[in-house]
Order: sequence, then C-alpha cells, then structure tokens
Amino acid sequence: MSKVTVNNSNTNTLSPILTRKIFESFPNNSEAVKIGTQSYPSSIVELNRPTGKYIHRLLLRLFNLFSRKGMIRSLGNTCAPGLIFPKLENGKGINQFHISNNVCGVVSANILGINEYPDSVTVEAKPFMVLNLHSKWNSFDDYLSAFTSKYRVRAKKVLKESGHLNKRRIDQLPSNEWIAACGKLLAESLQDKTIALGKNLPQLLQCYHNSINENFHVYGYYQESKLVGFISCIIDGSNLFAMHLGMDAKVGSHTKLYQRMLMDLVEVSFENSISSINFGRTGTEIKSTLGALPLTNSFVVFTKSKFLLFLFELYVKFFHKRESFKLRKPFKTEFY
Repeated sequence: MSKVTVNNSNTNTLSPILTRKIFESFPNNSEAVKIGTQSYPSSIVELNRPTGKYIHRLLLRLFNLFSRKGMIRSLGNTCAPGLIFPKLENGKGINQFHISNNVCGVVSANILGINEYPDSVTVEAKPFMVLNLHSKWNSFDDYLSAFTSKYRVRAKKVLKESGHLNKRRIDQLPSNEWIAACGKLLAESLQDKTIALGKNLPQLLQCYHNSINENFHVYGYYQESKLVGFISCIIDGSNLFAMHLGMDAKVGSHTKLYQRMLMDLVEVSFENSISSINFGRTGTEIKSTLGALPLTNSFVVFTKSKFLLFLFELYVKFFHKRESFKLRKPFKTEFY
C-alpha cells in the first residue's frame, strides 16, 4: 500500500449541529460520554450479517445481547462512519471515559491515525478516501482536463457506458417513492458483509432524511423506469461526505455504475462550491483513480478485562487482514 496520504488539516468533520441532529435520530443513540471537558455522543453497537454460517449469526447475537445491556459502547455511531473522531487523551486508558452506566466494560472509538493507548488494542481500518478539489478547477470539465490522457480516456468510457442511465435527485420525492427501494438496493450491496448499521436499512435512510433534510442528497439511477442504483451524500458548507450506496449487481457489473456514481458526486461538488469530498472507506483503489488520497484511521477498543484484551490482541495478530491496494495517481504532475 502506498504511503501517500491526504493532509489531515484539509479534511473537516461534520459540523456539530448536523452531527447532533443525525445522531439523535438513530434508535441506537445512547448517553453522552465525557473525555476531560469534552462530551461525545455514543451508541449501542448492533452487528448484523444478512448471510453467513449459523455459528457466525450465533456469535453476532451474543455480541448484540451484551451491547444492548450497556456492556459495549461506541463513541459516535456506527450508523454514521467518519462523521466524528473523538480526541483521546495520550497515556490514558479506559478510565478517561466518564460514563454513568457503570456496567460498560468495552469502549470503542474511531480516530484518525494509528495511535496506541493503555488498556486497549488499536486496529487499523480501511482508509477514508478524500479528494481535495484544486482551486484552479471551476467545473467538472476542468477536473477531467487535469487527468493524464490514460485516466481521462477511462473516465469518459465510464460516462459513455453508463450514459443510458437516468440520474435523478430522489430525496425531494415523497418518501414512499424511494426509501423502501433504496433500502432494498443497499441490503443487496451489503449482503456478503458483517455490518453495524442495524437490520432496518429503510429506517436508517429515513433517519438521515428527516434529521438533516436539506443537507442530505440522494441520487437515484434509472434504467428505463426501474431504479437500479442510488448514492447519498451529506453537504455541509464546503465539504461533501459520501454516505450510502446501493445498486443492482447485474446492472452495475456491465455499466460501471459504481464509478459513475462517484464521478457524479464530483460534478455535484462543483455545483455546490465544495472543496473537499470524503468518499468513505470502501473501494479504495477505484476511488484513487478519481484522485482521492487515503486518510489513515483506526479503531481503538478499550477494556479493563485482561482476558478480553488478550482476545482482541489475538484477533489483530492472527485474523485481522489489512487491505492491500495500489494507489493510482490520475492527475498531471502539476496538480500534486
């Protein structure tokens, strides 16, 4: 994996007002957790795997049981990855968290970087892929012109092969015309993954839509009259955060729909005076072909239990696999 990373100072988290509105709308939202003088929202973690072996589901149910009893807490919310990064105190372990629920024995936090702390295990996660739009680019055409000929040809091929698909902003339609359909497409795209979004994916989309209405955009892609894909994003000032994506796998495989949706977010960014796009953590190499650079982040899991700490360390050492990818550099030299 390349060591090139995006500059953290150019990447902003979501504004506190929007963060609060979103987090308070989630059914798994829990009490605030204090670190020093700063309070952070927290949530109950629920893991779900739509498909998989029975034993996997049994373990997930056991995990969810402990979580619902308040024994496991996550700072931020797994339903909103990348929107909050708590500032942990160096040299301090689980005692730095002030939680009124004294049964909580495990606390997890998503942070930028790969720092280590007492009473914890740090697990490096897939990087967030961030594209900072150059000040010389005033339009999507300017952006494409900054590509080397090789990547510009590839980009135009994506636009051509997906050109028959009709893009519409659908969050402005009545909810019953898109929420359920998008939830189904999202479930299809996540069916082989263990997820922490909960089982009710339409409800998840409804939470975003209801809580930050005008800041939450959802774009649907239609093949003739059938919805075959969608992508959602949050627009907050000069920052855009890509959120949920779902598509019909059969359509996506031969139309390059995934790449088309990402490219459309770049075009949307120019329309909304955006300077930074956080594409999220999946599809790392593909997103780098659009000029996005990796932002290193990790999960830190704290516990007082030496036995659990041993199990976490065992997992990191023998089972956790870091994603390997080739970082593509599509822009002409002058734009790096």
